Amino acid sequence: MTRYYFHTSDGSRQYDDVGVELADDAAARREAVRYIGSLLQDEPDIIENEHGLRVNVVDEAGRVKFAIAVTALDPRWDAAEE
Repeated sequence: MTRYYFHTSDGSRQYDDVGVELADDAAARREAVRYIGSLLQDEPDIIENEHGLRVNVVDEAGRVKFAIAVTALDPRWDAAEE
């Protein structure tokens, strides 16, 4: 089992110093999805700022394994073309 840490950022950074022991990277990815979902459920407006919400998943060796980011975008499809 490997310990994974779920560091979050929504404009300010919060570092997970406890972590969770999980079987592998796939289990950590599923846990990260559940975690970001619970953050959004508790505080849905968290993605309304320009920073959105990001979770970096880091293993016990300090390697960033992956990140999940959620951002509220301009609802116009052509906004990027302006």
